Amino acid sequence: MRSAAERVVREDRVRRAGAAPSIGQRLTEAISALENAGVPEARLNAELLLADLLGTDRGGLLVRRREPLKPALAERYEVMLRRRAGREPLQHILGAQEFYGLSFRVDRRVLIPRPETEGLVDAALALDLPRRARVVDLGTGSGCLAVALAVERRDLRVAGLDCSPEALEVARHNARRHAVDDRIDFREGRIARPPEEWRGAMDLVVSNPPYVSEQDWNGLEPEVRDHDPREALVAGPTGLEVFEELLPAAFGLLRPDGVFIAEIGCGTESAVGSLAATAGFRAIDVRPDLRGIPRVLVAERGADREART
Repeated sequence: MRSAAERVVREDRVRRAGAAPSIGQRLTEAISALENAGVPEARLNAELLLADLLGTDRGGLLVRRREPLKPALAERYEVMLRRRAGREPLQHILGAQEFYGLSFRVDRRVLIPRPETEGLVDAALALDLPRRARVVDLGTGSGCLAVALAVERRDLRVAGLDCSPEALEVARHNARRHAVDDRIDFREGRIARPPEEWRGAMDLVVSNPPYVSEQDWNGLEPEVRDHDPREALVAGPTGLEVFEELLPAAFGLLRPDGVFIAEIGCGTESAVGSLAATAGFRAIDVRPDLRGIPRVLVAERGADREART
């Protein structure tokens, strides 16, 4: 006949065998699954997904690692992991991406903002722009540049142009999210044909245009190639095609001594610089990103020249 102590031990073992796995156990399994699927930074991804699900941060996971993960949450986590293992971007699963200290809604309709693009905001804020300066973001996408500038400089009058009505829905949502929607004029249109009333009226033009070549498209990571909008990335056979239209358009929008700031592709600084000079820009400078790659074009509109088309 078993003692009371033996019965307690046996009952505890039965309970543990049928108990939900702890948060720490499930996280360990998730990391292994993502690693096996070839997902970069598997640990970080698994932790961010679970932290979002539990309404905490990565530190909170450590504190709660011994808690059981409720079955309903475990099922939702499994769905999130399957999506990430299929190389759907983490940002699409979470529905957001941080840019310049702000949270932006992102999905398949827009390009996910990248850290290197923050250099455009830095360059713009370093300018001695007058109060109530007029700024336009050509190819605004998620609106990250327009919104970040409107948040950082409350006096700016900002506009954003994009050919995609779906992208503009996201941009307007992000502007409302950060309470600057009353100061950003979003318009639908093509970079090469901005509204006529903007001509010669802008102090600053910013743009993160498509600059990937068709040849490089297939070599991109699945998260980018299969989920970001192709038209927001690929310019054409060389990757320079968009600048042939963008630079003259930007020149025409700027006031004398206005400034154009754009993100450019790796290794294209000489070619884009030449196109900028041909369009009429002067004081052309290309600045590196955090990895030392020439990334941010800054060019002044000459006061004594007309745009060449």
